Amino acid sequence: MFTVKILLYAGNSCISSPLVFITLGKIYLNLLPGQSAGNFSFSTKATAKTNNTSNSYTNLPLISEHVSKHKSNLTDTDFGYFLAGLIEGDGWFGKKELHIIFAESDISLAYLIKKRIGHGNVYKIKNKKAVRYICKNAKGLFIILSLINGKLVSKPKYEQLIKHNYSADFNYTILPPSNSFTLDNYWLAGFSQADGCFHISLVKSKTHKTGYSVRLEFSLKQNDAVPLKLLYNTVKMGNLSQYSSGIWCYKSSGFKTAALLINYFDTYNLFAGKYVNYLKFRKVYIMITNGRHLENKGITKIKSIATKGSSETSTQEV
Repeated sequence: MFTVKILLYAGNSCISSPLVFITLGKIYLNLLPGQSAGNFSFSTKATAKTNNTSNSYTNLPLISEHVSKHKSNLTDTDFGYFLAGLIEGDGWFGKKELHIIFAESDISLAYLIKKRIGHGNVYKIKNKKAVRYICKNAKGLFIILSLINGKLVSKPKYEQLIKHNYSADFNYTILPPSNSFTLDNYWLAGFSQADGCFHISLVKSKTHKTGYSVRLEFSLKQNDAVPLKLLYNTVKMGNLSQYSSGIWCYKSSGFKTAALLINYFDTYNLFAGKYVNYLKFRKVYIMITNGRHLENKGITKIKSIATKGSSETSTQEV
């Protein structure tokens, strides 16, 4: 079996213009050593097996072709859940300071957060296609604490707050992590904004008339297993595994999981490039429910949707 895997990575933004969103869209290609970005990756190794992967498109949940209005002016509660998920994905607390890493294309989201908090600065990370939001201002840190307090899911960021005496320094009772999460708030959106990837995979197949099988994959990678286990136990679909490096990975390529995620992200939206890639993921899902992935013209269109954009660095590498 030969595989062509198109990994969609992108950033965040508060910009609502569709044209700007399109220009911010970024794509990653899974490349073999020595290959350059922008080429399809052909591998003689089959992709890893994943539970609930199905080529069946009948009886799938139907979704509207019309996307819900993108929301950028979130309430304090919604923004708090988003920020908590974002920090648990790509942030860390030091002694009276918070750092959050963003892909370079996500710089507008970094500035949106700076504006929303009213404090902090955004810096380009040298030799990396990434930027960093840093807040060392006491008032800003207090605002951040008040927004995310009680909304953290797992221990690492909570333990950083305890280690650096935030409770005493800010005279603030820091609530322990919930060790749980639901699909009715922005936490998963923030966490996915940091560490989530939407993949459109075209796998060469002798059993398909077009010569390709189409898969929609969603994955999250983290050192902390707790959020991924909670996601796995909540959706009850996909695979959870740990690499030899110690990093945990949740992945699903099932169409039913894709439908569940689309229902979630239509309500609790992502931003900028990551939002663009979600829209591509969503569009291909609609094509699948119409059976267009079984037509040559459909495969050509799916390739076009998936490859429109350019490669960008992952914040996992920073």
